[in-house]
Amino acid sequence: MRSYKVITEATSNILTTAEVKTHLKVDTTADDTYIDTLIVAATKSCEEYTNRFFITTEITQYCDKWSEASELYKSPVQTALFNVKYYDADNVLQTVLVADYIIDNSAMPTRLALAPSQSWPTIADRINAIEINYRVGVDSADDVDGAIKQAVLLTIGHWYQNRETVVIGRIATEVPISAKYLLDQYKIQVCR
Repeated sequence: MRSYKVITEATSNILTTAEVKTHLKVDTTADDTYIDTLIVAATKSCEEYTNRFFITTEITQYCDKWSEASELYKSPVQTALFNVKYYDADNVLQTVLVADYIIDNSAMPTRLALAPSQSWPTIADRINAIEINYRVGVDSADDVDGAIKQAVLLTIGHWYQNRETVVIGRIATEVPISAKYLLDQYKIQVCR
């Protein structure tokens, strides 16, 4: 089984309150706090839909066996901070040497593989025997693709206009279909 935990969340949003207010055609400051909440919620929903984090986020991915570590949950990976740790046969946490593995960041999802003539070390018979720590996302909102920003704006607009979970006469979804259409080109299929 694989899972992950966010270690350090993004320190900024991909959209500012002013950008969202322009999209929503809102002139008052009365809803600023609500709009800020929508920015965070819509971004997280779009990130979950695409299996990405848009702004730099550090995560640790946990695996029970080496075969589960071949694909990383979130992509693309920033290789500057990347390490692979495992609990050895004596249940002591060890670090795999960087020279022993290869990160294939051209694939989506990012792949982790052994370097030639290397083999994975023996791991303890336990859950979460492997910990892969890495960062994903881009450094600033300026580097986030415009289509992703537009999808988040569409989601915010939908939620701003439809504040109830059920709207009579309409079908409500988590992420609007128009946003999904934009996000599909960024969606990373990860086997869970």
